[in-house]
Amino acid sequence: MNMRALTIAALLGSFVAAGGLVTSCVDLQKIPGDCQVNAAIACGMSAVLAGDKTAAVSDEDLGLVGYSCTGELRPDDDGHFVQGVPFGSICGDMTPVPPDGQGPPTTRDYCCTAPDAQANCVLNRNRTEACPEGYAYQCWGPNRPEVNNPAVTCGNGLREGDYVNYCCQHAPRPTGCTQAKGATTCMGGLIGWVCPTTPVEFRPRGEDFGANESRADYFYFVCGVPTPAGDGSDSFCCFTPSPLLPGGSCVTMAKLDKIQAELPTCTTNRFAFACYGRETPEDDYLPIHCEEAAVQGTDDYGYPATLYCCDYRKPNGGSCTKGDECLSGDCTEGYCCALATCPSCYSCAISGVPGTCRLVPPGGTDPTGQCAACNGTGGCQ
Repeated sequence: MNMRALTIAALLGSFVAAGGLVTSCVDLQKIPGDCQVNAAIACGMSAVLAGDKTAAVSDEDLGLVGYSCTGELRPDDDGHFVQGVPFGSICGDMTPVPPDGQGPPTTRDYCCTAPDAQANCVLNRNRTEACPEGYAYQCWGPNRPEVNNPAVTCGNGLREGDYVNYCCQHAPRPTGCTQAKGATTCMGGLIGWVCPTTPVEFRPRGEDFGANESRADYFYFVCGVPTPAGDGSDSFCCFTPSPLLPGGSCVTMAKLDKIQAELPTCTTNRFAFACYGRETPEDDYLPIHCEEAAVQGTDDYGYPATLYCCDYRKPNGGSCTKGDECLSGDCTEGYCCALATCPSCYSCAISGVPGTCRLVPPGGTDPTGQCAACNGTGGCQ
């Protein structure tokens, strides 16, 4: 090979490594096996829709394609990257588990996205060991694999640089928590969740949001002290913060008996934290403020930690005594307010609508003291 050819080859190699050309996401060695379209596979009847565990729709509505494969090859082994963006199929392995004593099947059945409807996900065989009960996908962008193929159910997404890694399988959505806005009284900014307590005590997880709402950026819930419902479930008030900064070590506690023993003042809808580093929950979570002194104790699992009982900062309109209690940082006339001080003849404590500066009714007292009485239009009477 001459020098010009070597130079071109080197440049192309660098360009491909940088994601400039189409690159394969699997080893160049051919994976043994063969896949063929199989119209007999009823993908519609086997789909597990995120919003309805028992829903069954037609194959035409789903747009999935059935395949039968031999060997180790899967239909979604065709994934590739274009300028760093993954493109590929997403497939649910529909092969029934063989009865005890029977050998593995010679062919496997899959329901996959259509070749002309590729997702921004690729099968990542390098992460197979990280998904012992399923298969790994590496995705780019906000959509989870279930958005493209409802025949799969995936766990929480985990970020890796510009990509999000998922472990998926063809299985009903696992037992977990359900969002229930009316199940418990949560202040503004918090979302109510109901979680079963058997066979284990569940707490809200990002995958409980389903295919369209769960995002890897927000897969970690921060939930208050649970409220036992008396029917075998617990109610939580939660928020999903931005990801913790590197080094953040404060996590919420959820075992009610443990919280009551270690932090007896931490009652329903307050937040119990276990911290393992030098920072406090206020350092890790902007909406949280902690006034009570920390105590040395153990977390839900018995590990030594510094424990805090904290509160969620109140939205505008909540009663307050100081700005640190408010999301806005301003406590005006006894209420969390959008402004630190209202203009003359405006008040943040108007009955029924506290939290924003509104006109004082005619004859009312001016909170700023500039007028003896207000005329109802922002001036002195």
